[in-house]
Amino acid sequence: MLAEAYPKTALVFTTACDQMRRTADTVACNAGSRIFLFNLPATWQSAAARRLYHAELARLGKHLEVLGGHAPTAEELATVIHDQEGRRAELRSLVQQSPARQGAEALANWFYGDSSLVAPADATTQGVRLALLGGPLLPSHWPLFNAIAAAGGCVVVNATEPGERCLLPPLPTPTTGREPLIALADHYFDHAVDVFHRPNSRLYDWLRPRLAEQQARGIVLWHYVGCDLWRAEAQPLREAFGLPVLLLEADGAALPRNTGRLEAFLESLR
Repeated sequence: MLAEAYPKTALVFTTACDQMRRTADTVACNAGSRIFLFNLPATWQSAAARRLYHAELARLGKHLEVLGGHAPTAEELATVIHDQEGRRAELRSLVQQSPARQGAEALANWFYGDSSLVAPADATTQGVRLALLGGPLLPSHWPLFNAIAAAGGCVVVNATEPGERCLLPPLPTPTTGREPLIALADHYFDHAVDVFHRPNSRLYDWLRPRLAEQQARGIVLWHYVGCDLWRAEAQPLREAFGLPVLLLEADGAALPRNTGRLEAFLESLR
């Protein structure tokens, strides 16, 4: 449907899970040469995985050039990197100062290409402090934040997509003589935080200080029915952090039974 709605748009899929691979195969039947399947390495501790990541970025660049794009000069790329670093700094500040829903909306707008930012609202800390962790949180799912608040909770760590987990730390000052593209690629490779990594210890290393700093008392694990990766993390999360974990299915988020489960979960934490 998306490929048909935007006939002149390139679509990039990653190999982060089998569902994404199969989706790419299906869409390729209609979108043809506009489809690019990025072989994203699940492992991250080896030099071979880093080389594969660099090679795939180069292959993606060539693909986009064939579709009419052009490779940026080092100066052009440096300008874009500088502009995006400033944008990320603004977003970090807004996310820290705003309610979880407003932060999620601002991040989503940025990822979708909207450069506007709204003034941060005072972040409420009333209610049981929760971490929201999991896969994509679409605009149609944003009422989840309201449902949590109505049930007596407060999201103090948003580790969904888009969420704090998707914001890279500041890029170090470029080393003289090093290509900006290589420095940028390495920064993304070194700081990606996701469940599909093997080992996925970076996800736990990222979560641990944030859960402690925000004094989270429970975790809502947001997952799609077809996503085994996130669903399988429920017990490891309990064991790693000693916190109660509620599995909440994205596909039925608005159903009364899920609202009831959320209320019962929060009641147990009071």
